[in-house]
Amino acid sequence: MKKLLPVILFVSLLLLTPVAAEEEWNFNNRDVPYVPTKHGIVDLMLEMAKVTSDDILYDLGCGDGRIVITAAKKIGTHGTGIDIDPDRIEESTENAENANVTGMVKFIQQDLFKANISEATVIALYLLPSVNLRLRPKILSEVKPGTRVVSHNYNMGEWEPDMSKEITDDMDFEYDSHSVFFWVVPANVSGKWKWAVQTETGNEDYELKVDQKFQAVYGEFTIGDRKIPVKEMKLTGDRLYFTIEQTVKKQFVPMRFDGHVNGNFIAGNIESGIGSGKHTINWKAARNPSTVTPLEEW
Repeated sequence: MKKLLPVILFVSLLLLTPVAAEEEWNFNNRDVPYVPTKHGIVDLMLEMAKVTSDDILYDLGCGDGRIVITAAKKIGTHGTGIDIDPDRIEESTENAENANVTGMVKFIQQDLFKANISEATVIALYLLPSVNLRLRPKILSEVKPGTRVVSHNYNMGEWEPDMSKEITDDMDFEYDSHSVFFWVVPANVSGKWKWAVQTETGNEDYELKVDQKFQAVYGEFTIGDRKIPVKEMKLTGDRLYFTIEQTVKKQFVPMRFDGHVNGNFIAGNIESGIGSGKHTINWKAARNPSTVTPLEEW
């Protein structure tokens, strides 16, 4: 019976759930074990994030640097890899030299949570669920709205992905089913926005109250003392779209708002009317800062 003990212990470790394993193992004092992403997955991550040569790509927990190196070599993207393990940084630097992309990529040995990621336009992740959740407020607060985030296998909890894909063996990858998740970092548009619109009878006071949960937005619209339903409200990065309908001469007339958010201001266009009566005017709204709800406080 004593000879069976090591086997039983080994099996019990294999049966640990991913969360339990994450809690029990310290991965040699690292937050995440080193498991390289297969090259096919790297290509899919870059494709889902629509990475271009104009982007600045950050790989948080870069391992051997293959994501930023692949983007540099295939797309012409400048990138930065960050990892706390000096061995991985040394390996990444050597791999960049072998790929002849040293002028386009750099690797930094640093704690992910202390890194400056503000210049990133795309962020790549292959970490663990708990690390993604710890990084979530940093990403939402430090990078510009519109920044794309792509993660191999692990999501962001309540922050639902804008897109996800399942990868299986029949897609010619070398292992069982995995996932890739994609997000666009939303601007914070919560709170009360006010502006005035010039009409044939004078100025009309408009107010838009927005409740927000990550990229999901819900609006209440008021003209003077009239509440008007908001339809088709959508937020993508720093761009807010929504539609209202007014009754003019017993006919519903849509007003389609399209605005770019910049801090406590939104500016854009309103397309109003139907058929040959359509016209476009500018709008600019200001927000009361005291009405803002931080993105992580739902």
